[in-house]
Amino acid sequence: MPTRETVLKSLFDLSEQFVTGTRPELLDRLLHTALAICDCDGATVLVAHHRVCERVTLCRGDAQSATLEFPRGASEITRTLLRGGHPVTIQDLANDPMVKGDDLCAGVDAGPALLVPLRFREHPFGYFAIYRNRQRERFTSEEARLASLLASWAAMALQNLRLSESLKKLAVTDDLTQVYNFRFLKTALRREIKRAGRFNQSLALVMIDVDNLKSYNDRNGHMRGSLLLRELAGLFAQQVRSFDLVAKYGGDEFTVILPQTDREGAIVVADRLRAVVAEHTFPLTVRGAITVSIGVALFPEDANDSIGLIQASDRALYTAKQRGRNRVETLGQRAA
Repeated sequence: MPTRETVLKSLFDLSEQFVTGTRPELLDRLLHTALAICDCDGATVLVAHHRVCERVTLCRGDAQSATLEFPRGASEITRTLLRGGHPVTIQDLANDPMVKGDDLCAGVDAGPALLVPLRFREHPFGYFAIYRNRQRERFTSEEARLASLLASWAAMALQNLRLSESLKKLAVTDDLTQVYNFRFLKTALRREIKRAGRFNQSLALVMIDVDNLKSYNDRNGHMRGSLLLRELAGLFAQQVRSFDLVAKYGGDEFTVILPQTDREGAIVVADRLRAVVAEHTFPLTVRGAITVSIGVALFPEDANDSIGLIQASDRALYTAKQRGRNRVETLGQRAA
């Protein structure tokens, strides 16, 4: 059993690092501390989020923890643990009828185990567990208190991290459409232009304006118009690559940054965005009543900085409007 001084130092070091690190770093730090002070052969933290469970495991002698994701669900022992809200001590994990394979700790010969629920404001969202090899002694009440202390740290650290991530997202996200906002667009565009210049790559900026939105708002109200913009943002996000960036530019304008994309490729993407809107049936109107006009500009051919590229794509958009709407235009060549 570690000395009292070792335990206190480990807990102090853990508290010093409370607000720093990514989610994987926090969980890895928790498990290393558990192995240092809990006299166990393995440790696990399981966190349920969205539709999956994330299970991170570390065994004595391992340098790095291992992470596994699987569909959200719960064994009988997990349901009992989360319903009761108290630590559960198991003498023989291998022969407990409530335990399933997912409850075991890979790398530890199943024996005694101690599971502690992770809770935030009385709501359980996972558990922290420590394990010993078969034939070792059962965990004591003192060790259960220590594990509960670690579980409390983990719950608070994870919730603080989730709050921090939410605040960061709010700072760069448009409230209405849930795509990136104009402030983030400017930062991202400068970054992508610098990267494209460094690696001698093309970069396309797509400017999108909704046709006839004023008529839709006049008929159905501005609330309906706002919901339509949100629906449009979702359509755009579905049509681009994971590393492309969709942002809200103005009242009814969107932009899309397309890294590593030449003019021909950008026109193909832009026309796909135009077509998906024209073919979509929005609430309280018929298919084809809502369309978009799109302007495309290229770095470095049309402009070599962010302001110039935005102005170039806006000029191309203006041309699309002048030539009849529901079309794509670019400064370099006539588009469809």
